[in-house]
Amino acid sequence: MNNQTTDHLWISGPPFCSSTLLVAPIGAVEAGATTVSVCKIFDVDGEALDIFEVEFPAHEVGVIELEPFLAGLKMQGGLSQGHMIVTSSRNVRHFCRQQIGEHFDIVSAPKLIAGRESSFVPLILGGSRDHLVSILNAADEIAQVAVRLFYGARSPEWTLSVPARGCSTVALEEELLADFDDSSWRKGAVQGYIRVSPKSSVRVAMQVIERMATQDAVSDQYRCLLSW
Repeated sequence: MNNQTTDHLWISGPPFCSSTLLVAPIGAVEAGATTVSVCKIFDVDGEALDIFEVEFPAHEVGVIELEPFLAGLKMQGGLSQGHMIVTSSRNVRHFCRQQIGEHFDIVSAPKLIAGRESSFVPLILGGSRDHLVSILNAADEIAQVAVRLFYGARSPEWTLSVPARGCSTVALEEELLADFDDSSWRKGAVQGYIRVSPKSSVRVAMQVIERMATQDAVSDQYRCLLSW
């Protein structure tokens, strides 16, 4: 395929989330051209779950509802989730529309990093907020990843292991910060950022989901935070 595009996306299924793949054309396309997208879905443990191909007019935004392909996703941390590799036959942009409750976010494919590269996400701790940190492993070997949080004068660090071709999601406040000897962030509105760095040449990517809790859990607000 000439000018093909390949991206890696974090996906999740019911009951927490509904995921939709969007394939958006870039620039002018010739009349009658089509875009072919091949999607490979892997479970959290990197096990191949499904592969399918879709074709649509190249001048249109392709919309693929993923729920029919996600029934076999395993649960991790209360979420059915996985890793999708999508390759399209031309120069396009891939997005994932995530519906969590009544909230929609359209998320671009996260940046893959390797070696000495790092990925960052700014966030605010406390104030009824909590965060899920998801890491994708694009490699065919296990990834050891350093996750470091910076806020105030504090910078705790943890090491996570992500299965080959799989993904791993952890609750920042409940799983990581719960074992750290500082609770000043609980006062709320503490600005900081999280950094993810692979410990080898494997390629990984990060996505962070923020929840703003309300008195009624049904009304909780969610948003996907972008990495840079």
